[in-house]
Formats: sequence, structure tokens, C-alpha cells
Amino acid sequence: MSPQPRARLSTVMHSPNRLAILGALRHVQQVNFSALQEGLELSTSELSRQLAILEKEGLVEIAKFRERRHAVTRVRLSPSGRERFEAYLDELRKVVQSDLGS
Repeated sequence: MSPQPRARLSTVMHSPNRLAILGALRHVQQVNFSALQEGLELSTSELSRQLAILEKEGLVEIAKFRERRHAVTRVRLSPSGRERFEAYLDELRKVVQSDLGS
């Protein structure tokens, strides 16, 4: 008997806020922190906390720099993060499409 597909899901990615972050980043090369925050309707502290977890896991890359005398933070999926997220989505599809016979 093969293991349930859910056993292969990453709990790091499965958090609703982290899943939303990764899903948003999946469709762009990079995004400003403020645009991500606004789009996901997350507080600054919550988005920062979730991004720190994703960065620690190597899923996202965060770059901070100055642009016209303003601090700017940009976020993007790391190359391995993009691959891992796509694999996670494949496993998630298996979970939601499975039946008791498989």
C-alpha cells in the first residue's frame, strides 16, 4: 500500500498565509514588499514573519536596497523555491483528486 499523498505535503508551504505568498510570487519575477502586502491584505509584521520563515527554508529571496532615497524591499521565489513549490502543487492536486481506492 502506497503512502497517502498528504504525507508528501510540506507543512512549511501549507500555512494559508505562506501558501498565498508563494502563489502570488509564482506569477512574477519579483515584487515589492508593499505591493505583496497590499495584494494579500497582510499586516507588515505578519508578512515579515511569514517571509522570514520562507527565506530560512530557502524558498524566497529578499533584497533590500535604496531607490531614490527610499528603502525598498523586493521578494522573489528562489530557483529551488519555484521548483519545490511546483512539486508541492503537484502533490496537493493528488491529495484533492484522490479517492478511497487510490
